[in-house]
Amino acid sequence: MPRQGVSYGQGRPRSGREQALDRSSGAPSLRLLWMGLALALALSDSQVLWAPAGAHPLPAQGHPAKFIRLALQLREGFSWWNLTCSACKGLFTAIDIRLQNEASVAHVGSIAIKICTLLKIAPPAVCQSAVQLFQDDMVDVWTRSVLRPSEACGLLLGSSCGHWDIFSSWNVSLPAVPKPSPQPPEPPAPGSPVSRVLFLTDLHWDQSYLEGTDPNCENPLCCRQDSGPPPASRPGAGYWGEYSKCDLPLRTLESLLSGLGPAGPFDMVYWTGDIPAHNIWQQSRQDQLRALTTVTDLVKKFLGPVPVYPAVGNHETTPVNGFPPPFIEGNQSSHWLYEAMAKAWEPWLPAEALRTLRIGGFYALSPRPGLRLISLNMNFCSRENFWLLINSTDPAGQLQWLVGELQAAEDRGDKVHIIGHIPPGHCLKSWSWNYYRIVERYENTLAGQFFGHTHVDEFEIFYDEETLSRPLSVAFLAPSATTYISLNPALPPCRVPCLPNRWQLLRELSPGPGPRDLHPEPDAGE
Repeated sequence: MPRQGVSYGQGRPRSGREQALDRSSGAPSLRLLWMGLALALALSDSQVLWAPAGAHPLPAQGHPAKFIRLALQLREGFSWWNLTCSACKGLFTAIDIRLQNEASVAHVGSIAIKICTLLKIAPPAVCQSAVQLFQDDMVDVWTRSVLRPSEACGLLLGSSCGHWDIFSSWNVSLPAVPKPSPQPPEPPAPGSPVSRVLFLTDLHWDQSYLEGTDPNCENPLCCRQDSGPPPASRPGAGYWGEYSKCDLPLRTLESLLSGLGPAGPFDMVYWTGDIPAHNIWQQSRQDQLRALTTVTDLVKKFLGPVPVYPAVGNHETTPVNGFPPPFIEGNQSSHWLYEAMAKAWEPWLPAEALRTLRIGGFYALSPRPGLRLISLNMNFCSRENFWLLINSTDPAGQLQWLVGELQAAEDRGDKVHIIGHIPPGHCLKSWSWNYYRIVERYENTLAGQFFGHTHVDEFEIFYDEETLSRPLSVAFLAPSATTYISLNPALPPCRVPCLPNRWQLLRELSPGPGPRDLHPEPDAGE
């Protein structure tokens, strides 16, 4: 069995920058917004949830151990009320019924807005917009999961009153086919053919970027039409971008893509998601679809016939991170997004890839003989995907499907590249654990892993489960094109096969100023 903690970046603590910029949710306070909505759900329906035993903060992340600690604390609180199992289930049944009407959702939202404002999670206008955007989905998720009588009472009163299994452990099935003996990778011989892959990630186009506005406004994202002017003592947002909590104007992405000629030619492109900006409190489906189609058209324009293989980022949807598994149907499903992606990316993907993309946002294809490319929807592993509170067990059956793809590739003697947005080390524990097992089983077949999301240049190393000393795979995390937060725009091509000595090119944007000159001097005629 693997040891805890080896499912990501073995032995590598997260940097201060990573901790400060946990960009999984875009705006830095989304977890606190979760807390506000959770508190609102409790406070709006029953003060009995907050017993005189004292305040117990909700966990900052959805980790099972923190839920268990919370459960123990809440059980102490409930003991003051001597709440029986039947009374507990009656209480939460009443809560669920009450929450199933529009007025109650609005009431919960109003409380969450007050909490958000009181705790200074964000400026009042951002609190109001964010809560109104998230409240319908979040209340629905909580009534289907945490507040369901059997779940809630199992958590609060113990297993004799129900079964709490949110984020519980689970395992995918590995084939009975014996694992081949590990074959350490060897660098290709001098003169061997080399393919060149352009690796794009985290473009984050801000549709409201405005030069000259305040790059240090009070909102989570600045350099925008609603950011206002900067103080007289500080310059405003630059023409191409800004070293602050700002995303990029379209002209900068256009300049980046149009200047790829000297770095090419490329055989294919890995594009690992996050197209829209970080203004997550005010995004509509129309905004997200416009970002998807506009930037996809730009990529097609400047890369021409080069095949592009995308992966789904956590910012592609709205509300951000909200990717319900396929069993969620109707208007709350992700069908609107996957269908638009399939239409936009149809020139790049074969029919079978488009079929699974439409179902769950993932696919597999063969870019050339001997190589299988697998694009995973890593939102199904995300700690920020609130829909996984309903059921986090291998959402969409994606990992079991991955096992089948890898086994078929092993049988054929193919090599496999995996691309995705969120790195496996940033996933829910059980998902990450299972992914780790899969990587170890197919280490001879898996030739490369490529992710984005963190906005900085990193890697995660996988070790064998038996000794935790033999490295068996590397996941490469590419830096972002966006400057969010205070970063240089990055463009990292890589040679295939991408070995641990992967090279990276940080090039100046052309034409116009490079990433270290985001404030060009005006022409004499301006």
